[in-house]
Amino acid sequence: MYYAYKYCLKPSDSHREELDRHRDICRQLYNHALYRFDQIPEDAGTLNQRVRSI
Repeated sequence: MYYAYKYCLKPSDSHREELDRHRDICRQLYNHALYRFDQIPEDAGTLNQRVRSI
């Protein structure tokens, strides 16, 4: 059986701000890609073709 190790992070205030900034950038990128995907018509190809066009 494989176990997933968990670690408790205790970042300083500056590290926490940097982690929040990175998380916000990832969120914005995901939302933008989802918006662009929603703009592509469904008859533009298969799901994989539409995802790769983004």
